[in-house]
Amino acid sequence: MKFRLIFLALLLPFLSVGQEVLFFENFLRIFEENHPAFKVSEANVNQFRSSYLATKGAFDPVLAYQSDNKTLAGDEYYTIQNPEIKLQTPYGLRVKAGNEYSSGKYLNPQQTPGNLSYMGLELPILKGLLMDNQRAARKQAEFMVSQSTEEQRQMLNDIYLEAVEQYWLWASSFQNNELLKGQSVNAQKRLEMTKLGFDNGYKSRADTVEAYLQVQNIDLLSQEAFISLRKNAIGLAAYLWDEEGNPYLLDESQKPQNMPSKLENEQIDDMVALAKLNHPELKTYQFKLDGLGVERKLNRQSMLPTLDLKYNLLGKDYFSSEYAVNPYFSNNYKFGIDFKIPLFLREGRGKFAKTNFKIQETTLQQQQKTWSIENKIRQYAVETDLLAKQIITAGELAENYGFLLRNEELKFSQGESSLFLIISRENKLIDARKKLLEVNFKYLKAYFKQQWAAGLLVPSA
Repeated sequence: MKFRLIFLALLLPFLSVGQEVLFFENFLRIFEENHPAFKVSEANVNQFRSSYLATKGAFDPVLAYQSDNKTLAGDEYYTIQNPEIKLQTPYGLRVKAGNEYSSGKYLNPQQTPGNLSYMGLELPILKGLLMDNQRAARKQAEFMVSQSTEEQRQMLNDIYLEAVEQYWLWASSFQNNELLKGQSVNAQKRLEMTKLGFDNGYKSRADTVEAYLQVQNIDLLSQEAFISLRKNAIGLAAYLWDEEGNPYLLDESQKPQNMPSKLENEQIDDMVALAKLNHPELKTYQFKLDGLGVERKLNRQSMLPTLDLKYNLLGKDYFSSEYAVNPYFSNNYKFGIDFKIPLFLREGRGKFAKTNFKIQETTLQQQQKTWSIENKIRQYAVETDLLAKQIITAGELAENYGFLLRNEELKFSQGESSLFLIISRENKLIDARKKLLEVNFKYLKAYFKQQWAAGLLVPSA
């Protein structure tokens, strides 16, 4: 996932020198390559691929051998041996070929003494011509592979959102911690200067207490910020795994990149169109409908009468060129017809109607989900646009409070202001910068939620 980031100055102190930056894209790469969720997802899809392979087994050639012997009181009643190969084609036609050897005193009249070679065809004319259980199972298993792939994409889309939010929460808490560290240094310097003034007799004791209270106040805020930073860093570790599959904690020397205040985005209508085309949940519904379409086709076939034609070419002893030119429909053949029809067709009609209701239900669910996704995209788009404007306003607010603080410090140096006013201006500046960070995080959260709602956090399968 690549986003072009456009940075706006956030009026924050520079980040500490010497710390290793874990950039957002690097974090996503580590997450994608090593997190167990991706391996679990692949294993789940592979299970369905294996099931699909198993359904193809119905069309594997089958080599069979049957042997039946009976001997009683020294008499050989019969000996029957029958090697055979069978093939169920994906088009409904069943093919078999083999050789039957029969001997003995008490053979069934249907048995031909000696060797009898045969090659047979069986073709359904009505029921089973266009669809049968084997073909339906294979086709449905194929759709299940695609459906499971999309279900795993949706699961990963959700995990992506959690990981992205946690990264920017860590970045926000890091920048808040850096902000307060800088303000703590300023407050400490002010306290030292005030103490020096008190020692020299031109500052009151109240000014010293005022400066010390500000140091304590900022220290308290700094401690809260550090706790939040460590908690969020530990929270991010849930998405960090090494190449050996072991989770690990962030080193305290690692830092995030600055939060971007502007990210490029698709137009709403374009994003809605992309979601309708590629959203994993919508594609899951489509594959469900495809599978139900196969089921409906099978159930429609089940209402037709069974009419199977069977034809076997026969050759006494083994096949030879002599039999290849004989008129087989008048000699050396076995022909049969199987016909069957339920008189009321209640089973077939019931299954067909049930499948139609399933299709109706799934179609309505798909329409509802499509509209829900479209609404979410538009809601997050509105939220993102408003928060982008709030970032500009909050940035200007912080800049103006910074100007007022510098102006107050200048007036104080000329004896025209008080320490109380300086500290008041400083607190307003701290609040404004913290508000800027808060709005910036909300913007990023809304932006990536819009991407999540459109199903765009993970690539198409």
